[in-house]
Amino acid sequence: MAERLEHFLFRNYSKAIKDWLGVTAVLSRYPNDQNVQVAYMTPERAYSKYLFPVVNGQSVAPMITFMLIDSTYDEGGNSLGFVSDLRPYSANNVTRYVKPLLVYKLTYQISINTIMQSDCDVLMYQILSNASKNRKAAVAVDGQWAEIMAGNPRNEIQLEPGDAQEKLVRYGMDLTIPRAYLPRDFVEYPQILDITVDEHLDVVPAVTP
Repeated sequence: MAERLEHFLFRNYSKAIKDWLGVTAVLSRYPNDQNVQVAYMTPERAYSKYLFPVVNGQSVAPMITFMLIDSTYDEGGNSLGFVSDLRPYSANNVTRYVKPLLVYKLTYQISINTIMQSDCDVLMYQILSNASKNRKAAVAVDGQWAEIMAGNPRNEIQLEPGDAQEKLVRYGMDLTIPRAYLPRDFVEYPQILDITVDEHLDVVPAVTP
């Protein structure tokens, strides 16, 4: 029977990025309950929800926001789409005809928001040094290893509105996952457990010319 999957596209990869940033980007001068916050949202939404209090003189924790901005089909990394893999499952005595995984390259845009340049520098160093091109970070997503590479750091202070440019430090960079996988539909068939041969079949002798 064909099984139609309801998969949340690259949501699990976004959760893995959030968890990785949460343990990688940490500032020792802040207490644990006021340390770096990580959220999946656009810089504009982050400004209105988290950073506007800074402009009004309130103290908030440093914050990193991130967003999936590109998912590109890997032309050379995908298998033939009409080939299926046979996988027996002994627990429920079925065999699955599984289509090959789809491979994509993901790019996340992150924004680092602090009130001090030194804090921003430390966070950028932690991310870049722990996910460099020659030693990428590794996380597990849906039973597959995924690599994370950081790059393209840039100054985004000038993008902040009005007075925020004088009170906030904002830098951005990209996080890339070279190979992200999407599952595909599969078909299940019951396994053939045994074959019964009728012992009373007539046997026709071979005729010798």
